[in-house]
Amino acid sequence: MPPNEESPLEGKTTLSASEENSGSDALLKAAQTHMQQGIDLLSTGKEGAAQEALENFDKAIAAAQQLPWQTNEKYRWLLAACWMNRGELLSNADDGAALAEAVRSFDEAIPHLESLPHDKEAQYHGTLVMAWMSRSHVLRTLANPDALTEALLSLGRAEEVRKTGPASNDVGLRASIMINRAALQLEFTPPNALESLQEADALIELTSPDEDKQPMAAELGLKARHLFCRAVDTLMQAGPEDPAQAEEWLMRTTDRIEEALQLAARWREQNETPAFEKLQVEFFRFGCHLYLVSQPHFLAEFVLDVLDAERASPMHADSKELRQAGLEMLAGANQALKQRGPATFGAQRMDRLVEIIQSLDAAAEKVQNLPGQVLVA
Repeated sequence: MPPNEESPLEGKTTLSASEENSGSDALLKAAQTHMQQGIDLLSTGKEGAAQEALENFDKAIAAAQQLPWQTNEKYRWLLAACWMNRGELLSNADDGAALAEAVRSFDEAIPHLESLPHDKEAQYHGTLVMAWMSRSHVLRTLANPDALTEALLSLGRAEEVRKTGPASNDVGLRASIMINRAALQLEFTPPNALESLQEADALIELTSPDEDKQPMAAELGLKARHLFCRAVDTLMQAGPEDPAQAEEWLMRTTDRIEEALQLAARWREQNETPAFEKLQVEFFRFGCHLYLVSQPHFLAEFVLDVLDAERASPMHADSKELRQAGLEMLAGANQALKQRGPATFGAQRMDRLVEIIQSLDAAAEKVQNLPGQVLVA
């Protein structure tokens, strides 16, 4: 039953107060039981659990809608929670109809959450922010132009709500909205790369003070730098009109890559966050790619600065994954430059091409001979 319609219990004026309380108690228990059963089913992982959980959430909603939620904060919160659980479950579906139902579920939950006294209970406010974020996530999954536009608007609403209540000081929540907005901007056609770059920049500024102290801040900072690099790559592929602007982007990107490599290496030293090594390798590969397409004469130097412990800026020279990536990128760059040849350097500058290729060969030999396990390119 839609939230704005009169519930069946309200129409039965002949019921006594004790009968009304008894009926509400039964409906409350039914709604709570079905919702908990749905949640429990999702943790089993058994076949058909998702469909059975959905049926339980629907039963919970049917019971909760019959409660006098219009005048009872506890009932309204329960009904909102039922819709939220239904939406989160359907968010994991892989078909458009189910995802559309997920959006509808969040659309049902949001008005209830908006009507709850946020100044009285911080959980109400935080859940409303999450509802807008979850709605955005589903719309982003749908991926059509209208859905992406609506997803961006939903993130905007999440940020507006966050700033106006108990969650306004939640840095993690603010950072989560920002990282999603930066990523979403790159999914439009054409991508909103400049907006993504600016959002990633702002997020890096937010997370930087805590990146050496909190794993979550470090992870968000690394992801923000990754998005920054992707945005610059997109802008460069589009061909910037201003060469000075392009040069600035490249300089800032190399700084971001250097920051990311150092940050990931510091956390990797503590052996607390092994997932950071994957990000470290990704940044290293991106740095190699960036130098290959923009400044190939610096590529060998960049690789050795990362891998050679004797260089000025060692970055975990003992990482087998980094060393393997370095050899692969050097070999790939070598082959790419040979194929590009005169088309890139011109017949009069082939000696420069030969010098660069020789530097790549020398760097590859150096990496192969670094202390540790011998690798194969």
